Amino acid sequence: MGWSEVATRSHARRLEREGWLERSPMTWGDGSLFLATRKGVLMLGVPLIPASTPAPTCWAHDSACAWTAAWLTIRGRMFLGQREVLGRPEWSGQLHWQDRNSFKRSGHRPDLVAWRDSSRFAIEVELAGKSRPRLDAILKLHDDWIRSGQIGGVIYICGNEEGQRRVARSAQRVAPFGHKLRLELLDTIKQETIAAREPSGANARFSLPLPRSR
Repeated sequence: MGWSEVATRSHARRLEREGWLERSPMTWGDGSLFLATRKGVLMLGVPLIPASTPAPTCWAHDSACAWTAAWLTIRGRMFLGQREVLGRPEWSGQLHWQDRNSFKRSGHRPDLVAWRDSSRFAIEVELAGKSRPRLDAILKLHDDWIRSGQIGGVIYICGNEEGQRRVARSAQRVAPFGHKLRLELLDTIKQETIAAREPSGANARFSLPLPRSR
């Protein structure tokens, strides 16, 4: 939003005092997560269910999703955030996979959905390593959505290079994604987002090279 850190902290305190924003402190040194309260959501006038206070096990994932949203915002991309995706039934898919003991089934939604022109792109924040069969099932769902035209591609935001390699290996097993799969490191998108807000980069135009949809 173009604010300095001091101004941002001041605005956050004002929103807290009004009861529109809730602060959720994380581990010492990691800062806090902020979430809109029920009152804040009503003031926004958007048809969303307010988020509950995140459990410590969700801190890293919620923080990574917030960084991803900032990364998209700084580039002027339209997107659906976590709460918006939850409210859209078209972004709920079914997973089917076999583990060592039994056949599994569960629902799945991407963490965010971004737009480029008329194409939509699913975004997955992958920090915790999933079992190979479950990860394959998620990528199979994205491949089905690509084939049906629901999405033009998928972006994975990974916590480390091993996570990137896991996703890449899974994609090789599932389908020939080619340029419709993009892998990014969380640290990289953080650096790019911060750099875009530095004085030297504040007036620069940044583009987000989403997977090509053709």
